[in-house]
Amino acid sequence: MKLVFRLIAAATALVLLMSAYGGWIDPRTWAVPAVATLALPVVVAGALLVALACLVVRQWQALAMVALAALLAWPVVRLSMPLSGSKEVSDRQTTVRVMTYNVAGFDMEAKTLRYILDQDADFVVLQETSLGPMDFSDLPQHVDLREELEQKYPYHSQGYHDLAILSKLPYTVYNDTTLKQGFGAADDIHSEYHFYAKAFDLQVAGTPLRIVNVHLQSIGLSDHDKQLYKKLTSNELKDRGDVAQVRHSLLGKLAGAFRRRASEAHQLRDILSDTVTAPNVIVCGDFNDTPGSYSYRTIRGDDLHDAYAECGRWPVFTFNRDRFYFNIDHILYRGHLQAVDYQLHRAGASDHYPQVVTFAITP
Repeated sequence: MKLVFRLIAAATALVLLMSAYGGWIDPRTWAVPAVATLALPVVVAGALLVALACLVVRQWQALAMVALAALLAWPVVRLSMPLSGSKEVSDRQTTVRVMTYNVAGFDMEAKTLRYILDQDADFVVLQETSLGPMDFSDLPQHVDLREELEQKYPYHSQGYHDLAILSKLPYTVYNDTTLKQGFGAADDIHSEYHFYAKAFDLQVAGTPLRIVNVHLQSIGLSDHDKQLYKKLTSNELKDRGDVAQVRHSLLGKLAGAFRRRASEAHQLRDILSDTVTAPNVIVCGDFNDTPGSYSYRTIRGDDLHDAYAECGRWPVFTFNRDRFYFNIDHILYRGHLQAVDYQLHRAGASDHYPQVVTFAITP
């Protein structure tokens, strides 16, 4: 019995550390650890069950192995399961509310528009808007909401194809050749649809601020892939050959997407490393990657904070369709900013949940 528990504990500890620190390995070299990072919340739950079982049957050595692995993994685990909560704002600080929301095509569902307006954020950064010049002329329906949007957010523009910003304050678009790479050669990995980044410079209470709207490479599953995945997770695929084929296809596409996002993350990091012209930065959007992943770690670097980790509470997931439940939308920041309140709402008509963060700015 002791040997069995020790083997189970050792396997649990190994998988926990792999899922926690798989993001330290460049997926362009080896993609398996990157895939393991997706399972971190599930692995943590499994580790807790194993630890509880060891405690009940008094297998102390096995319990110690799991506990040690959990302790080592905690710096990464806390990014996915923070226990922080909201913070106080001093009288010297000015607050600003920022929303990030992948609207999945911006199909103009009234409840999506109504939600955006009701939140009254100072800046709204959107991904997958599929709008043209972002002048709201593409919204023939909901005329009343369109007029309200125009009145509340008089400053707005479209980025590269699917990125947009709605702002209460005037801004200038930050142009950098690095952000524009990838729209030429067909063999360039950045020429595909899902890598865009757009930066906007503005002033808030006299403090310069750069907001970077991001949408990294998605997995790119087809409708057929999604149906097969549903059958796989419902145990409807009985033939072992079909199961192996589906797993191989999913893992192959996951690995390819991880590699592409790694390259995109390094490209974006080059821009973020400029702390002289942009000391105060908010980077937000659809990273298509979880906390602790390689691309997340690359973009965050050692100078950005995670708003969710700083003032969020309990595990969340921001993507919620086709039985994929992952926290892949993030808000990172640095400078004279402090995240004081984090909210994730199950609202709108998208397959992503919107996030709203309140920042306190210290002059």
